[in-house]
Amino acid sequence: MTFDAHVGITNEQSLFVINDGSGISDYRVYVDDQFVEWFTISPNNFTLDPGEHKEVIIGLKAPISANGNYDLKAYVIASAPSSDFEVGSGIKIPVDIKLSNDGLFFASGALAIILIGTIVTGSRWNKNRIQNRKNVTTDEKIIADELVTSSIIEEIHGRSDKSPDMDEITDDTNDK
Repeated sequence: MTFDAHVGITNEQSLFVINDGSGISDYRVYVDDQFVEWFTISPNNFTLDPGEHKEVIIGLKAPISANGNYDLKAYVIASAPSSDFEVGSGIKIPVDIKLSNDGLFFASGALAIILIGTIVTGSRWNKNRIQNRKNVTTDEKIIADELVTSSIIEEIHGRSDKSPDMDEITDDTNDK
């Protein structure tokens, strides 16, 4: 098996296990101890009848600190159901891993650009929102002053029936 992979990204391959014997066998699939944390194996324990086969998915997700080439073994052990893998036969599968962490730097750079863009956009939006709030507040004061002034002038001239209701003034200015 050969994995050309990037750290932090899962790379999967299929392994087909066939029981070519004459009896039922239990199977166990695993990798070298120092690489156990890098791999997911599904299923890693199963039973096959004679002539039956099973697809096993082997997934590699190397840690971020890894880089370079690695050689290891994957193992498929078969045993009789009653032996509990104490006596059995199996195969060793050479596994070559070529890891790169170049994609990690590109991904982290893209993430940094998105984060900076979000901060800048958020800052501009907040600044505009504050400025608009100041403008609306000033405009509301000017409108309220004009309404009060025109109301007083109309009362002086005896046209108080045409003056706006104070509740309407309050509602108008609160809506903005």
